[in-house]
Amino acid sequence: MADWKVFLLISGPVTVNQITKFQAQKGGIESFLTDVSVTDASHGVKIEIVAKADNQSDANDAALYFVGQALDYLCLKINLPLYVSLSGTQIRPVDDNVRRIVHINDWQECFREGRAIGIHRPTYSRALSWYRKAKNSEDPIDAFLSFWSAIEGVSSKFARNTKRTKQGAINQACDCFDQLWGGESSWKVITNDASAVNNFYEKRNGIAHGALRIDIDTVKSISSYIPRISALAYEFLKDWEQQGINPEP
Repeated sequence: MADWKVFLLISGPVTVNQITKFQAQKGGIESFLTDVSVTDASHGVKIEIVAKADNQSDANDAALYFVGQALDYLCLKINLPLYVSLSGTQIRPVDDNVRRIVHINDWQECFREGRAIGIHRPTYSRALSWYRKAKNSEDPIDAFLSFWSAIEGVSSKFARNTKRTKQGAINQACDCFDQLWGGESSWKVITNDASAVNNFYEKRNGIAHGALRIDIDTVKSISSYIPRISALAYEFLKDWEQQGINPEP
């Protein structure tokens, strides 16, 4: 295999205060170290990474996968959108004049933890991907479905096996909230409001199965749910990292 240097532009309210270079572990069981460089760009940062591959396309895919896992983790940590450009262009984020400085230790952590989570906690890793997809989306319906998928992806796998959870996704999500936070009175974001989970799931089903007509009123309605479901997904995934099942069976 040949060595390829891959350049990826990341759009988002982030920057670095100096050229950041380090080595990160890459690959599965047979891992190796690869060079990573992060520099400031017009609307975010530019990441350069060395990938080993037989051809240009495979090198690009390998870099996207590796960097994507790191960005999924970083997105949750800083709770800001991070969009990877496949065309070499950037999206100008809102409030582009204010950017979070991501230091070298933050970059090293996100590459290290993103890889480890991908290997040992694949379900949680996919949930982080859904969360970043939601944060990046400007379409409220797409964002809503992605935030819900981030929650349901974990809860459908790791809800305890009880008569209640066998009734479906709503109770599975509630059970995972119970595992993290205790009873409904201790839940974050939707304290004493289990009906919110029902509402989220009903909206999700209506959209996914075509029962809910998509018009301007629906878009406005779904938009009103975004602040709450995004906050819930954030708190859930943040706490699940520390308290959830690790490693996954």
